[in-house]
Amino acid sequence: MTGLEAVAGKLGQAVAQHAAKSWLERRRKAEQRTASLAELAAEELSSTRQRDRLDHLVRGIGHQVGDQLEPLLAAKFDALPPNEVTAALDAVVDALGSLDLSDEALLAADADPEALARQVRASVRREAGLSDLATRLYDVALDQACRYLVQVIRHLPAFQPRALAEVLSRASAQTAALDEVLARLPRTSLHAPRGTDDDFRDEYLRYLASALDRLELLGLTMRDRPKLALSVAYLSLSVTGGDTRTSPVDRWFGVDRGGSLRVEAAIGNACRTLVRGEAGSGKTTLLDWLAITAAREAFTDQLKSWNGCVPLVVRLRRYADSDLPRPEQFLDHAASWLVGLMPDGWVHRVLRSGRALVLVDGVDEVPAHRRRFVREWLRELVTAFPDARVVVTSRPAAADQRWLEHEGFGSVLLEQMTPGDVRVFLQRWHEAARDAESLPCAPEDLPEAERGLLRQLDNRPHLRALAASPLLCAMLCALNLGRTSDLPQSRMDLYRAALTMLLDLRDAERRIAGMLTGGEKTVLLRDLAWRLTEAGRSEFPLARVTGFVARKLKSMPNVSGSPEAILAHLLERSGVLREPVPGRVDFVHRTFQEYLAASEATEEDRVETLVRNAHLDTWRETVVMACGHGKRSQTKELLTQVLDQADSEPKRARKLRLLAAACLETVTDVDPEVHERVDRVIREHLVPPRSIKETRSLASVGRRVLHYLPETLDGLSEAAAAATVRAVALTGDADAIPRLARYAPDGRLAVQRQLEEAWEYFEPKRYAHEVLADAPLRNGGIMIRKSSHIEYLSVLRRLERVTIDLGMEEPQADLAFLTGVDHLIELFVHLRGEVDLRPLKAHRKLKTLVINQADVLRHCDVLERLPNLTWLALSSRVPAHLLADIAPHIRHLTELTLIGPSTGDLRMITGLTALRELQLYQWSDDRPIDLRPLRDMPLRTLALSDSDQHIGLDELDPRVEVKYY
Repeated sequence: MTGLEAVAGKLGQAVAQHAAKSWLERRRKAEQRTASLAELAAEELSSTRQRDRLDHLVRGIGHQVGDQLEPLLAAKFDALPPNEVTAALDAVVDALGSLDLSDEALLAADADPEALARQVRASVRREAGLSDLATRLYDVALDQACRYLVQVIRHLPAFQPRALAEVLSRASAQTAALDEVLARLPRTSLHAPRGTDDDFRDEYLRYLASALDRLELLGLTMRDRPKLALSVAYLSLSVTGGDTRTSPVDRWFGVDRGGSLRVEAAIGNACRTLVRGEAGSGKTTLLDWLAITAAREAFTDQLKSWNGCVPLVVRLRRYADSDLPRPEQFLDHAASWLVGLMPDGWVHRVLRSGRALVLVDGVDEVPAHRRRFVREWLRELVTAFPDARVVVTSRPAAADQRWLEHEGFGSVLLEQMTPGDVRVFLQRWHEAARDAESLPCAPEDLPEAERGLLRQLDNRPHLRALAASPLLCAMLCALNLGRTSDLPQSRMDLYRAALTMLLDLRDAERRIAGMLTGGEKTVLLRDLAWRLTEAGRSEFPLARVTGFVARKLKSMPNVSGSPEAILAHLLERSGVLREPVPGRVDFVHRTFQEYLAASEATEEDRVETLVRNAHLDTWRETVVMACGHGKRSQTKELLTQVLDQADSEPKRARKLRLLAAACLETVTDVDPEVHERVDRVIREHLVPPRSIKETRSLASVGRRVLHYLPETLDGLSEAAAAATVRAVALTGDADAIPRLARYAPDGRLAVQRQLEEAWEYFEPKRYAHEVLADAPLRNGGIMIRKSSHIEYLSVLRRLERVTIDLGMEEPQADLAFLTGVDHLIELFVHLRGEVDLRPLKAHRKLKTLVINQADVLRHCDVLERLPNLTWLALSSRVPAHLLADIAPHIRHLTELTLIGPSTGDLRMITGLTALRELQLYQWSDDRPIDLRPLRDMPLRTLALSDSDQHIGLDELDPRVEVKYY
């Protein structure tokens, strides 16, 4: 018998005992209700057999109640230590013993379990010393026990004074129905107005975790799509931007201003975040992963404090031309099947509780003229519910980094995938493809297909540049499976090949007879894509799409079949169109909509419409790809009018000029005069970039931007020089390496910083030898964020100082990776389990040591032999043991950071007499931090989290400067 099963059984027996005692006491006067159940049975029942029958009845009811309690408690509190489970449930048993269960008392409370639970809480002092989770167990168990207790008392039959024996002989038959009665009772907290909040919450989270835990592998048709769990395949990406404040926590994660970090770390440090990213960069996938992980309470590391949050997903595309949802409508799409079960006011209570995680997807999918309503809606949301966590996504063109600044949002920008990210993506995609129902190759050939694609990416710079986003990388994977010839070298070729495969070749290869040819599917899809784009929409109601199909079929004489059947065929077989929720139709990715709308625009000669909307971000990609689809005359007309508009509208000039420059990526034949004019605009107005901020928009021009950027940085300001390096690096092209090598001798710090950060976009060995080998670095210093770069540090001839910051995605088994590293001054590392510190002996220059999640540190005396060590930061799951081991060896420290439960007992650091700065961040624990042990310490600065609670702050030396982050 498990610990939970045993204590649930014990509580069940207590409920049964109290119910039976109440049953037997019903006809007694109040002053006579002091006997035990055994005494009552002896008085009421004359024979041993009757008393045994009563005992059997009570034990049976106890088992029934225990059987109902055990799975409820196991689902929520299985991780709680057995001693805490026992303490919490023993406290419930004791509390039940204080209840007055007389008829008078029950009637006064209307036999209401909520009133009964309130009576206990008002009259019984809950046992002190219970942990937060054990306290929650106490509350849940007490509520549920009161519910069962009232139901059992109601269920037991009434009897006359001398009829107990007869009633008892029939009671066992009646209690046979009690199992069903108890099973139907909501398993929930009685604090909710209707008593069903917890029950609905559990059902909602189960549904959400299942419904969203899928990753559509673009490039495989709907029927063939593998069932890949997003939670398994999720790939963390890097971001730049974020909160500009610098704090010890930023340093903990190895982030300083302008640097990049993983997106989880960025959003985990903020309550509200705007995540910006280009098409196909993984914005929606990120939000789905956050929702799934929250539903399963599976966050770790930086997001650990988000466990217990209830995700509420809002797809803004559904409200492109309608009122934005009120809180009670948040579930209308994400969990529409459960809306009818939702207790009144449930979403409002979740939002007020501070445990809501509101995930708002797709600001860019709302027409530009309506986005101010989105911002106002978000402002009202965070004003009404200031404790809710909110993450919003958008393409950069639709919302700049300050778009939600006044609403308290930080902003981050998703970076393109690094070569390392691409390799991980390819591995996961091919693993998922093994589960497909049918593939253009045998499953056993998938490993070779993956290796072949990697070889092509390594050897073909143009192809490698295409793989920089998850969307395009997925397309390359799908195309690679069935192709023996070279893969497409341009984005337009890639989209064209992917659509040909999805709409035509896949069914033809399998000899599946279709209602439509590939060309006919394309005609219908082009028409729908244009209608969506012209309406500023990403989806339409099913009925409206059916009407569009019906109208288009009138011009297609060789197509037979009803509009409903034709649309159903497109939804099932195209792999491009889908019905994400019943009654709504959209393209599987907005990029397909933009590509097909651009094709329709050139087929129907809609150049004027394209120009009229060219300044709108929702039309940008459609205009760019229209230049790729168009005839020479159409391209000339389109580019000329866009540039004319830029000359006549100064406020929109840069945006329109960047658009014209980006169009050169897709154009295959353009009038020489127009080409010359675009070249002149780029050289005179767009390059070199004036700041890092401008490099992102300039990167939209593509790899051809290299033709316009200067060969050297001579004559450029430091800001422009650094931005030029960044712009070259963002191309990710192998041809960029010689250019960056020519920039490398420039000793300005901002330039060297960008050269350092660019390392991750290129093959590590070549970049180290050709770019960094003789670079002056940042006064001889460099920061390493990838373990694959460590082995090439010896190549850097002017290296004097090394900072190693290995993120959460690269946890290390031990410190052996430090062997052979010279000049180490700072180390940020994630180590789990038992850690041997002896490899640090060789690094006497070490000044900063940050260790995350270690359980045990061995050979802590090594720290005494590091004379330059001034700052130590620890985040541990077993803080008391860890601090006890390490404290005697760090008396020379001047700065200490403790994160997580390691703040629990500060008495262990009172001997650190050299300590001047202390940072404490608890985050994941509701217990206050006791600061009183710090009273006599000679601190100058104490940094605290404003989300933590503190005791004894007023007892500290008034000269201590207290800062909040």
